[in-house]
Amino acid sequence: MALADNAITNVGIVTNVAANCISTSSPISFGNYNPFDSQPLTAAGALVLTCTQDATPSVVISLGANPVGSTRRMSSGAGNFLPYRILVPSSAAPNASCVGASTEYPATAPGFTLTPAPSFAPRTFTVCGQIASGTNAPVGNYTDTVLATISF
Repeated sequence: MALADNAITNVGIVTNVAANCISTSSPISFGNYNPFDSQPLTAAGALVLTCTQDATPSVVISLGANPVGSTRRMSSGAGNFLPYRILVPSSAAPNASCVGASTEYPATAPGFTLTPAPSFAPRTFTVCGQIASGTNAPVGNYTDTVLATISF
């Protein structure tokens, strides 16, 4: 029996790992607002991002459903509004503090750039909320919803 001839070739194996993120969030829940307090009312929410390693996410947070110009406002649903701010935390790293936060979270691109993902593990990024002291608003429950857009 004769042996067959053989041909040998290499087969390249190629892929590209694309930057990608998935996200969840927790709300900014202010609790009870007292306009007579001398300090602003602050609260923190969070964005939890799970990104491919080395992806560098950038976040834009919309002005919500009730803006006037660039001012975000919650609504009581009865034609009453309560202005509020969403501020960037003290750093772009996970779990950063809201202490001293004073810069508005961008509502347009390029947004607020966060630190690159060191791994595929979920990371929690703080979103700081503030209602100014002395803001006149009728009694009621106020809400708003903003859209966080994550680019990577």
